[in-house]
Amino acid sequence: MTPKCVSILSDPHPCGHIVYPYTDEDHVAHAVALYASAGLKNGEAVILLMTRAHVGPIDHRLRVIGHLNTDQLQRSGQLTYAIAEKLLPAFMVNGVPDEELFKAVFGKMIEQAQAAVATAGRPGVVRAFGEMVSLLWNDSVLAAEQVEAYWDDLIKQYSISLLCTYALLDARKDLPPSLVDCHSHNLSSAVLA
Repeated sequence: MTPKCVSILSDPHPCGHIVYPYTDEDHVAHAVALYASAGLKNGEAVILLMTRAHVGPIDHRLRVIGHLNTDQLQRSGQLTYAIAEKLLPAFMVNGVPDEELFKAVFGKMIEQAQAAVATAGRPGVVRAFGEMVSLLWNDSVLAAEQVEAYWDDLIKQYSISLLCTYALLDARKDLPPSLVDCHSHNLSSAVLA
């Protein structure tokens, strides 16, 4: 991983919206664990909206490599795990993302995370990671673009940073420019390799 990628993942801009299109499962677990552990060690709250397949590898890296007690961090509210596949039905209506439902679900999640690490009456800093867009874009680039736009609103409203990943594993070789353009930073797999 290049020093620039390490810097962006370790210390993202407070309103940064980072995209990581990946082709290697080991690299995505490493990138997410770096992003999450840096925030946790800095006293920030971290929300991980992971696919079922990534929960184990990411948790393992946080525990073993990051030396973090993820169970304790979850109990304190500083760390939140949620399964991306289970979250989609919470804001999809007839196969289309519903803005009001989306913002209600994730706004509440962000507010709870902020409260868990608040200091002196000020909301705490939150960074989030999400894979829901990676699940959506396979069926509808438009749906993924809508979710990215909803995230942009929440990023501005709550001053959080967000890391999005897109799996480029099957026949897909490139992320459409319209999805890349939704982000402030692009960490291509070539840069992270």
